Order: sequence, then C-alpha cells, then structure tokens
Amino acid sequence: ISAADMLTLVVSLLLLLLEHSLDSLAAISSVAQIGEANLNDTLHSNEVVFLNFYADWCPFSNRLEPIFEQAGNMLKMQYPEPGKVQLGRVDCLKEPKLAQIYDIRKLPTLRLFYRGQPLRREFRGKRSSDALVAYVRLQLRPPIVQFETTMELAIIDPSRRSMIAFFEESEDPVIPIFERLADRFKNDCDFYQHTGLLLEGNPTGVPSVLPGLIFRPDVSRTHGHDETFQGNPLNSEELEPWVLERCIPLVGEIDFHTVEEVIEEGLPLLLLFHLPNDLLSVKDFKSIIQMQLADMRGKMSFATVDGLLFAHSVKHLGKSTSDLPLIAIDSLQFMFPFGKYSDIYIPGKLRQFIEDFLNRFVKKTEAPAPDPSPAKSTFKELGPSKHRYSLLHDEL
Repeated sequence: ISAADMLTLVVSLLLLLLEHSLDSLAAISSVAQIGEANLNDTLHSNEVVFLNFYADWCPFSNRLEPIFEQAGNMLKMQYPEPGKVQLGRVDCLKEPKLAQIYDIRKLPTLRLFYRGQPLRREFRGKRSSDALVAYVRLQLRPPIVQFETTMELAIIDPSRRSMIAFFEESEDPVIPIFERLADRFKNDCDFYQHTGLLLEGNPTGVPSVLPGLIFRPDVSRTHGHDETFQGNPLNSEELEPWVLERCIPLVGEIDFHTVEEVIEEGLPLLLLFHLPNDLLSVKDFKSIIQMQLADMRGKMSFATVDGLLFAHSVKHLGKSTSDLPLIAIDSLQFMFPFGKYSDIYIPGKLRQFIEDFLNRFVKKTEAPAPDPSPAKSTFKELGPSKHRYSLLHDEL
C-alpha cells in the first residue's frame, strides 16, 4: 500500500471516529429533566439554572425543544465546569405543582435562576440558540462594580438607576446582604461598591457613617436626587423593600421589548405619550405620580410611552403627534383620554381622573358616562400572543 493510500485510510478512520464521537455526544442531552424531586438540588448546586416550562401538546414548546437543546450544548462547551450552568425542562402536565408555584400562564415559559433565586422577569426574547446563550452569559456578569475613587462615580450612566455602597472593611456583615440584593436586582439597577478608605480623603456625597448605601436615580429621566438609606442595613426586612421600591420604580417605560410583560399584569394603564426628546414631561409626570399616586400601586400600572414609536395608539385616540404630550388610560378594552396635559399640575386632578375611571369601569359603583364610541385598546393585542405561546386557562 502506498504512503498516499495509507494517509487516505488514516484520515477516513479519523473522520469515522469523529463522527461516532459527535453522535455519542449528541445522544447525551445537556438539558436535565426537572421535577419536584430534583429541583432544589439543581438550583442550589449550580450558579445559573435556566428552565423551560413546556407541555408535549404545545406546538410552540415542540418548536423550542431542539433550539433549547442546542443552546444547552453550546453552554456546556463554554462552561464545562460542574456547577456553573445547567439547563432544564419542566413538563407542566407531570409537574402541575411547579407550574403553579412559578405562575406559568403560557407555554413555553423560560425562567432563569441565579444562585438559587428566580429572576424577577422571564425570558421573552428571540427564540434562537444564540439569543438564549447570550441571555445566560449576560446573567453571569459580575453583579457589582468595585470602585476606588468617587471620580469613577461621576461617569455613571445617567439613564440607569444605581445603588452605591461604602464599607469600611471587607469583613463587614452587611456585604453579603448587599451582594444578595445585587444578585436579585442587577437587571433593574446597577450596583457599585467601595471597601476601605477613599483615595481622595473625605469627599462630599459619601455617607458620614459606614456602612452606607446611596441610591442614585436615573437623573436623565427623573427629577430625583441621591438618597441615603437611613435604616439598619443589617435588617433585611428594612433594607430589601427600600431597594425594591427604588430599583423598580412606580412609573415604568413601555417599548416593544417590555410591553408584553406590562400587559400580562392585567392592570389598567395610565400612560404618558411624549415626543422622544421631551424629557421634561417625562420627569414631571414621574414626579407627580410618585408624590400624589404612590398609594395606587397594584391598582394601576403607570408608564411613559414614546409617542412616535406608538403613533398608532395616539391616532386611535383621535390625536396626532403634534398633540403630544398627552395622557390616557388604557383599560385593556378601551382608551380614555385625560383632558389637557397641563391639568396634571392642578393638585388632585389626575387622581380624580383615575378614581372616576375605577369607580365607573372597575368597581362599577357609578354608571359609565355616556360615550358612544370610546377608542378601543391598542395595547391589549401587544400582550402574549397566541402566535407565540399556548395561553393557559384550565389546560394544566
């Protein structure tokens, strides 16, 4: 046999071995089957656990299955060490208790757990292996940025909310509490930490008592200012609600990435439609809601909306973008415009508008005012779509 033939034979054998190895690897699923029996062990033995809640009868679940499997294989190659990343699947028909615990209303639903704790928001992005992998990688970023001087804080993104902690020593017992809060809220706030003496001495803006925690709002979109936590930082029952209220503001921002989640909450919406560069109206609206309507959290959702991006909604109200800013309630059935935008500066006017709506259309303690043709909701159809999910009622 010639040397060339021998080389060809060796290459062919190597290719056959490689093909066999790849087939064997593909046969071993990187996605674990999760149920009540192994959920806790899985959550607490992995830094990140990404779960796909599915049902075999759901066509969207079936379409996602090979994509989720491929994402699992890609992540196993990127993070081969045990305990780093685990993808899992939960059969909601066989595990109805888990479906109930995690409030599964549609299939498939993708929920990520970081260090044993579920993220507040489910994954609602593109269903591709690359998008799923990128989402997991994003959650593995360090939740806290360490800084040495206050000059570094001067370049914090003004469009982001931030929690800034100062500790005297690395053994401070508050640090684990701060780290746990950063893990939970890192997608809602940016977290910064300094330990030890600041290099520039004792600058202004630093708490006089350590440990200290400062909240810095998204100053580009609010009239807010730095706020220092005044309670006991060792008391999680004090600290956690304080962080939650500031990292998850009363007034949200709706775009095509967030609208599905807002609609799924099922609350009526009080909306400010504004021009993209009109940040003064946004700041004023947020301040008035916070000062006058904070007690209505849970009864209404409050949000600002780019009136150009959602120009169809503005048109549906019988208005045009030249009428912006304007305010309306969307009941998820009909839309009800507020009078003149400038009336929000009259104390109690906006509250009266909301209370009239709630009394007539929610509590129904008053007869609805005559209105032959209220504009139909344009946001209801932007909730979870039957073209993307199997929406659950009594199927489970």
